[in-house]
Amino acid sequence: MLCLLGILMAIYLKSGILCEGSCGEKNYVVGSLGSDIILQVDPVGVVGDITWLISGNHFATTEPGKNIEIRDNRYKWKVYSLENGSLLLKNLASEDQGTYIASTLKGTSGKEKLCALIYDLRIYGMLLDDNIEIEHKVSKNETCIVTFRCVVRGSDVTITWGSSDGSYVNVTSNVVHVQNPDPEVIYTCTAWNPMTSTSKSVTPWEYCKKGRQQKSGDYTIVNIIRINLAGCILIIIGLILGHHIKTEVVAPSGDNG
Repeated sequence: MLCLLGILMAIYLKSGILCEGSCGEKNYVVGSLGSDIILQVDPVGVVGDITWLISGNHFATTEPGKNIEIRDNRYKWKVYSLENGSLLLKNLASEDQGTYIASTLKGTSGKEKLCALIYDLRIYGMLLDDNIEIEHKVSKNETCIVTFRCVVRGSDVTITWGSSDGSYVNVTSNVVHVQNPDPEVIYTCTAWNPMTSTSKSVTPWEYCKKGRQQKSGDYTIVNIIRINLAGCILIIIGLILGHHIKTEVVAPSGDNG
């Protein structure tokens, strides 16, 4: 790829330059949405201008000590040149992510070589408290088991779980299972990307306590219903017996008199 780039750039510069490869190792650059980033160029030995490309598109040209030349109007007010020829990208958006190439001549007079600096730019969103939620489910068995699932809105996010006492956390695919939790132990879900992180904590015991209180309340309601039913049945039985006494016992006695 670099050799082909060298040949193309040689034709573009109208000079007989051999393909020499890259100016160094690939640069991995990360930025956050809405921020600015600099694609740094070492000006030492740079001869002439620096050609900036992305996906084969020559969008700008810089040169140490000179103003930037914008070749693609989509990058107007988007990219700027620093004094040393480095490229400043403003107000990063998702579509700015990609592989940038800075091609230039480097060396001394008569020994220049065409080389390329490669920048792998990755852009991440800022993670906020609202980006993370913890869903829960409590078992209905006598043994309290609370299940938590950490849900994060965002791409390229890594999720980890930890406990306040440093004990082992049973995690499977961001889902945590806690059996008979300690009332003092807090569990924390942390979501992070290379630019930022956020976290949210829960106390499993609180969910077990609420579940037991709910069960206790359910039992109380059931008992009240049972007592009321029993009372109604007793009243009905009393009415039936009263009616029976009046019709079968009292009435015949009155007839005999």
